Amino acid sequence: MPQEEIEDLREEKILFEWTAPERAFQRRDRDFWITAVAILVLVGVILIFIKEFFLIIALGSILFLYYVMSTVEPANIKNKLTNRGVYFGEARYEWIDLRRFWFKKSLSSQMLAIETNLRFPRQIALVIKSEDQEKIKGIVIKRIPLLEESPTFVDRLAKRMATMLPLEDRKKN
Repeated sequence: MPQEEIEDLREEKILFEWTAPERAFQRRDRDFWITAVAILVLVGVILIFIKEFFLIIALGSILFLYYVMSTVEPANIKNKLTNRGVYFGEARYEWIDLRRFWFKKSLSSQMLAIETNLRFPRQIALVIKSEDQEKIKGIVIKRIPLLEESPTFVDRLAKRMATMLPLEDRKKN
């Protein structure tokens, strides 16, 4: 191993740093909420007939959580890519704990998704600017492999459902 690489590992160097919201965020309009509540009421009526009261409460709670997440803006945090790992705010993930990465669009934000070898979290998602994507890709691809799209079934299913059943007008986006 060359002497330069040994010194490089001893001292942590910031390769790229940016400030971004801690999660994807998009305000929803009134039409979206009317549609979502109407669907929940229809499903709730069906569930009342089969006496699934706890499931109705759970679905209502999920809708409330989504409402809160889409009305409360996330705080901005500082993310870093270093020669030792990835910083998501104050949390540090070393390159050895990271498995693979891909880019995805979530709501109106571009995201860098990284799968980890850890039990928790299994995946970290950092909000990035679209213009920084190539620079970030150039840094991260040297350390972990790139996937073209999310490897998880749930992500692919959610993407397909969002295109088949939109809850808001696509012309606005």
